[in-house]
Amino acid sequence: MRLIIGARDHGASLATTNYVSAKRIMREFPVSILQVVQPLPSRENLIGFLSWCNGRHCLPLRVVLNQVSPEDRRLAMQYLVARGYRTADRVTFMKL
Repeated sequence: MRLIIGARDHGASLATTNYVSAKRIMREFPVSILQVVQPLPSRENLIGFLSWCNGRHCLPLRVVLNQVSPEDRRLAMQYLVARGYRTADRVTFMKL
């Protein structure tokens, strides 16, 4: 299933507005694609969320970062690449 974390509903089967709610969904459903599209501010950030998923072995093999801040994208890219993900466009990350 695809989980979209964003301020707007994009018609995904699983969608939430922030990282705190996304953690609940990640615990309950098998997510194969994680897409981040302008999440609302919350007490959690993107790197914290990715670390949480990785620590629980539920970080999907495909992560898509759409419309996140340049700083969050840079930090997330470093985090994902260090864990074996590859990207050609700095938007879609896949673990090989």
